[in-house]
Amino acid sequence: MLCLYITTISSALTLISKHFLYFSAEFMRSVSLSCVRMLTPQSCTTDPGLNAHSYFSDLSLIKVPVVETALVSDFLVPVTPLSEWPEPSKQNNSCVNVVKKVEFIIGYNGRGELMNATVNMVLADVDPSQLLLQTHSVQFQLVTSSPSSRELIPSVGLSTGSPVIGRFAGEVKPLRTMGVSQSGECSSDTSRRAPILFTHNTITGCTFRSPSGDCSELRSQIYGILQGLATPDVIAMNWGSKTDWTRVITQECPVSMQETCESGCILPNSLSIQMLWARQGLLDLPQKYILGGKYLFKCKKFKCPMTSPIALTTEVTFADITVYPEPPRGSPQPNWKFAFGFFTRGIAELDGHFIVNSSDAEKVMWSLMLFTIMLLTGLEFFTR
Repeated sequence: MLCLYITTISSALTLISKHFLYFSAEFMRSVSLSCVRMLTPQSCTTDPGLNAHSYFSDLSLIKVPVVETALVSDFLVPVTPLSEWPEPSKQNNSCVNVVKKVEFIIGYNGRGELMNATVNMVLADVDPSQLLLQTHSVQFQLVTSSPSSRELIPSVGLSTGSPVIGRFAGEVKPLRTMGVSQSGECSSDTSRRAPILFTHNTITGCTFRSPSGDCSELRSQIYGILQGLATPDVIAMNWGSKTDWTRVITQECPVSMQETCESGCILPNSLSIQMLWARQGLLDLPQKYILGGKYLFKCKKFKCPMTSPIALTTEVTFADITVYPEPPRGSPQPNWKFAFGFFTRGIAELDGHFIVNSSDAEKVMWSLMLFTIMLLTGLEFFTR
């Protein structure tokens, strides 16, 4: 495809720059795109897309989404070049030092805040009469460096839309779901895997096909698509310097040693990721914590080699299991009474006992009528 100038990107990742942006970017979605740029002898020195400086000069990222009234300069993260590159020029009928590859690496923390950004480039010398193939990529990396004792961040609850963090054999990284190619087929490319964002329920599907005639190999391929390299051992309940962790239950498909392609292989065809969370703390300022997670694989028997593609799906569900306290500390609830019950014992009570027959009810009714007349006429009712 041809390189196009785009001046807006996803609201999840906002950039401030005086120059054009050459492709859109979404938060935590690493992407690499290639395009063909047409050159002319004049565009060699005038086209900003060929100049390395246009990709980072006066370019900053906004750390977190801010309201319109906030001072944006307080939330800017500069883009740091990893080297110094010369400007393009014409030499001996060639266009030298033009940008052939651009790679942005953006670091973020567990709360979904952008921490740093760098850019690296590859330059090339090309013939101005030929087409130039350019590659632009954005890679997101979780910043896992431990803060110093002076920079300890208090543990707080998770914010809506922040990435869910897990620990995989000691390695801390965000949880992700299956990757899907542009054609809708399942992809094993880790850069295509979408992040799991707190309280965001999602359903993802793709088509899988394989010529393999071995049950074990097919099972390994499908598990790699649904869960990635592995399921997390634990997931982060909160965020901060002292992160609390909660266990993850994984339920996989049963494996039979006697299964064959002719009789059918028990293979996973769906993954349900269930997250339980709750609000804790004061009602005025509750903190959101993840209490537990479960990876549930649903299985089905397939014969191999497969004659037609099968559909694989992944569902992510967040369930709020908050238990609120009883009134009055919880939400107030109405306490109904019969008429006049706010001022007297009411027609439903008599000396602490409920009325069980109509004659008692009539006596109470006449007493209420007499009480009402006294209020209306005053003491003169008795002095006449």
